[in-house]
Order: sequence, then structure tokens, then C-alpha cells
Amino acid sequence: MLTVVRTAAIALALGFGTVGVRTVVTGRVVLPWLRRSVRRPVVWGVGTLVIAGALAVLPAVSPAVFVPLLTAGVALAGFAQVSPARNHP
Repeated sequence: MLTVVRTAAIALALGFGTVGVRTVVTGRVVLPWLRRSVRRPVVWGVGTLVIAGALAVLPAVSPAVFVPLLTAGVALAGFAQVSPARNHP
């Protein structure tokens, strides 16, 4: 794989990972333009962590592993935006 692609994948993985960890730890979406649309921030953070993991292993695995991981992360992040928020008593 090209060095440029590897470098870009690792940089994206670090970015997604940082945002995901911070969202899971604080329970608040770090990106201000997504705060209103994300209804379950922790699920969204886990989704971004799965995306980060998929991007991190991109240089080492086949597309048969990468694509399902990336799809699972995108599905989690999407679910967090469309699912209704839990009501706290």
C-alpha cells in the first residue's frame, strides 16, 4: 500500500479515536456542529472508535475485514443520530 494512503489512514484513525474517546468519557459530542443531531453521544463515540479501529488496521488487513468494521462503525454512529433519546426520570 502506498505510504501516503497509510499515513492518511493512520492520521484519520487518530482523529476519529480522539473524538470517540473524548465523547465516550465525557458523554458529550466534541464536534459542535453534531451536538444537536446526535441523540445518544456514547453510542456515537463507540461508533467513531470502531471507525478508528477499522482505519488503523487498514494497512494490515484485507478489504474483507476492513469493510465490515467500517460499516459497523458507520451504522453505530448513524443509529446514535436517528434513535430516540432516553428519557431520564
